[in-house]
Amino acid sequence: MKFLILVFLLASFNAFACLNLEGSLAVDGELFKFNQKCDNAKKYSFPLGNFILNMTVEPGNGKIHPVIYSVHEKKGITLTLVTKGDDELTEGTTKEIYAKGEENQPNTIIILKLKNI
Repeated sequence: MKFLILVFLLASFNAFACLNLEGSLAVDGELFKFNQKCDNAKKYSFPLGNFILNMTVEPGNGKIHPVIYSVHEKKGITLTLVTKGDDELTEGTTKEIYAKGEENQPNTIIILKLKNI
């Protein structure tokens, strides 16, 4: 009986850690959408056309989670940094991040919505 209770408790803790990240990336007039189940403190890479969005959602206080992002452009076999930064996401709300591009790089708009599943 104790073992069964322990299994149910461990299964319920994993359910609270699951988040769904959906959003879009707009760079140079191109729009890319993504939808991904994610875990806290794991790095995710989204290949979106010629761009790669790297993102990590950190565990936060309550419903507010810090997010660290970077956008790179693929040019042949080289990667060029377009922009990088960090912000905070609140579960259930949409966040628009206007990121200034690095020198000689375009500005980027990242729209994110984080949901607890």
